[in-house]
Amino acid sequence: MFDADPTATAGRKSIVLRALARALLLSAIPAMAFAGSAALPDTPAGRLGGQLIHHVNSDSAAGIRKWAPTILSAEIPPGDREAFVALLASSARDSGGLDVIDVRSDPRHPGMLQVAVKARSNGRQGLLVLTADVAHPDRLAQADLVAMDDPSLYAHWPKDAPTHEALTKLIRATLDQLVRTNDFSGCVTVSDGATTIFDECRGLAERRFNVPVDHQTKFHIGSMDKMFTAVAIAQLVEAGKLSWNDTLALRVPEYPDQVTAKKITVWQLLHHTAGLGDFLVPELFEHREKFVDPEDYLGLIARQPKVSEPGKQWSYSNAGYMLLGRIIENVSGENYSDYMQRHVFAPAGMDASGFDSLDDVVPKLAVGYYREGPFSDAWKADWFKTLYCGGPAGGGYSTNADLLRFSAALRAGKLVKPATLAKMFDDEVPAGPGGYAAGFGDRLSHGRHIRGHAGGIEGTDTNLAIVWETGATVALTSNEGPGQSWFFAERIADLLATEGEKQ
Repeated sequence: MFDADPTATAGRKSIVLRALARALLLSAIPAMAFAGSAALPDTPAGRLGGQLIHHVNSDSAAGIRKWAPTILSAEIPPGDREAFVALLASSARDSGGLDVIDVRSDPRHPGMLQVAVKARSNGRQGLLVLTADVAHPDRLAQADLVAMDDPSLYAHWPKDAPTHEALTKLIRATLDQLVRTNDFSGCVTVSDGATTIFDECRGLAERRFNVPVDHQTKFHIGSMDKMFTAVAIAQLVEAGKLSWNDTLALRVPEYPDQVTAKKITVWQLLHHTAGLGDFLVPELFEHREKFVDPEDYLGLIARQPKVSEPGKQWSYSNAGYMLLGRIIENVSGENYSDYMQRHVFAPAGMDASGFDSLDDVVPKLAVGYYREGPFSDAWKADWFKTLYCGGPAGGGYSTNADLLRFSAALRAGKLVKPATLAKMFDDEVPAGPGGYAAGFGDRLSHGRHIRGHAGGIEGTDTNLAIVWETGATVALTSNEGPGQSWFFAERIADLLATEGEKQ
């Protein structure tokens, strides 16, 4: 359900920090609304946060670009520094000034500060996530700013299970509010495990020609593809072709860093505990057309700084899942995309899912859109922000109907046997408000497990949330991102989890 590393240290990629803010918001379930003080604390992070807001409110974009780098730790990679400075500059341009509406700290992450702010120009809200450098408290070791939906969106939601009729009205009213306040574009589908309770779409699949979204619209789904990759690995283990404890060196002997590969296991790759960094770096986007298949990424991944020793900590890594894709190819003898079509999508009846390249023409596939900053009103197409080709770590496409078919097939034993599926949820690693299993997020709500995965990057904001004990499922797909619409699915899942709740 979340794409973040709650223990991220200085120098992590900005995409992980972005996702961290999402996980922090998710940890507020069921009480989403901020409840802390709006006064910034007299701490290193608080003082730095005050400086940031002061400059956004009083300085020009050019002035911020000159000043902001002086308060960022030298350990933050250049690309991440530039991205954060650009966010601040766009905030000065678009916000009309920022007001602090709430401030939070998290005892699980000492030194980290979360500052909720609102733009004076249009009322849009954002979340600053700041951590001061311990060695240099006048600088930030972590810094990011992400868009945030108004927490009051869910303030009046019931705590107990409503009737299906009442739930339908509640979902529709909230969806319409998201359209009004954030120009939401996408589809929301809700099933109680037997029947469809809600299935509606809003917005535009293509903005230049005003093409509306409908139930046949396909959406890029970001990191949700990690679920499919994990299921494929489990199938190969079940078939006796692979072991959870096989090393990367054994299964990908062509990986350039064999010293590290001998220490990394399949199980660690599945759980984001292999200690790898990420591949979403400038080199990738400068030469996107060279990165098509998992094999193309091996050298790039091997060159990235390690986050930790294998097995030491949970650290969300797209790189790990790209390597799992290569393992699938080496063990099965099939191309990753072909394997998925034959062994995951076809058995589940997912005939509208797949992986495309930028130059492919996929009928009914929505164009992705993003805003340059959290307080901007203008949408831009995501052509220059996406991978050249979707794959094991994310970037494929699907529909809500297919995602519900995947949920049903997985729980029914059509993709892996029940014992294998249970193994995938053994020994979960603590992450965000719950844990991370093999390719799935997992958290408790009203005594029941909410399992699935979210996806979020430019042009994508998606989520699949399954109430595991009942089969109730929520699928949300949107061609706008990154944003907070994924959280809508979590709130719906919480209400579904209360149905027939055991006392």
